[in-house]
Amino acid sequence: MSKVLELIGFALIGGTIYSFVGMTNDPLRWPVFWGCAGGALAIIMYNRAKRKRKQA
Repeated sequence: MSKVLELIGFALIGGTIYSFVGMTNDPLRWPVFWGCAGGALAIIMYNRAKRKRKQA
């Protein structure tokens, strides 16, 4: 499961970069950017919480 989340996270980071750099005049630029950034942040927070539970 960890590797799958890692791959999804990389795809979300790629989507964030693409929407910021490549979608200059597209009206969906900011919703895609914030959606991908939020998803990547959620995965990072989930992994930290999982690691914290494992150590305790």
